[in-house]
Amino acid sequence: MAAERQVSQLTLKRALLAKRYQDELDAIDRLKKQRASWRRDRDLRDSLSSSLETANQLTTTTRELEKAQLSLTAARRSYAGAIEVELAGNPGAPRRAALERAKRVLGPQLSDAPRRIVLPDLDIDPLDYPEELDQRAVELRASEDELARQAAGLDAQATELEHLAQLRKQHDRAGDLFARDDDQPHRNPARRAGDGTADDPTSWDASRLPTAGPGLSPSLESYVPVVLADVIDASTINMFAAAERSGDPAQRAEAARKAHDAVARRLDQLRKKRLEIEARSKLLRSR
Repeated sequence: MAAERQVSQLTLKRALLAKRYQDELDAIDRLKKQRASWRRDRDLRDSLSSSLETANQLTTTTRELEKAQLSLTAARRSYAGAIEVELAGNPGAPRRAALERAKRVLGPQLSDAPRRIVLPDLDIDPLDYPEELDQRAVELRASEDELARQAAGLDAQATELEHLAQLRKQHDRAGDLFARDDDQPHRNPARRAGDGTADDPTSWDASRLPTAGPGLSPSLESYVPVVLADVIDASTINMFAAAERSGDPAQRAEAARKAHDAVARRLDQLRKKRLEIEARSKLLRSR
């Protein structure tokens, strides 16, 4: 479908832009280590200008990809609903077979789509039979698996954002280095560092850098306040949402770490309760 093609195209475009951006940052890092000279300053100015343009493109593409992924999920759910309606109408055998095949394809795609995690009740009824306790243990294990995936995603996100924050510091150092060494001779004496011109490497705005790391799933932050609403406390959710709006990778990394820690604590709580339930079931069976 068209939504799938758009997501595929934007994913590829974003990967290429992320690779180019990283290459440009590496080039800037090499230039700033060179001895100050007019040639070095010129190359640094050009590299900073190019990296800013790539950064803007990467930010725009990331946001476009987020919207495309949301649209694709909505389209798949709508398609799945239409399939169920048609199956309920008892179509002929060939058509039913085609619908069942499409349903099997959509199943994993929709199961992977982020959804609100609802945790099972942790209270144990002393009158529960072993079979009931076993069912509770199965439900808790399924919730553990979901939380483990969320914790892994948050850990990876925090790592990516910490890397992006470090890249911004490299940009800062490169701009400061150019400003500090700007007493070198220039062919155009009328040009001054910090005059705000498009070619001035000290005039770049840190807020224009990408708000998602090269390898980071761009939609994770958009989904977390919904997916984990019943898992972690409201203050952590609010901090996460505020950090995402800020665009500051350091602040977002800190929020992702705190969200990860909160999920990890809840995961540990579920695991201990499941082990308790399994032990009680085993005890009841042995009597």
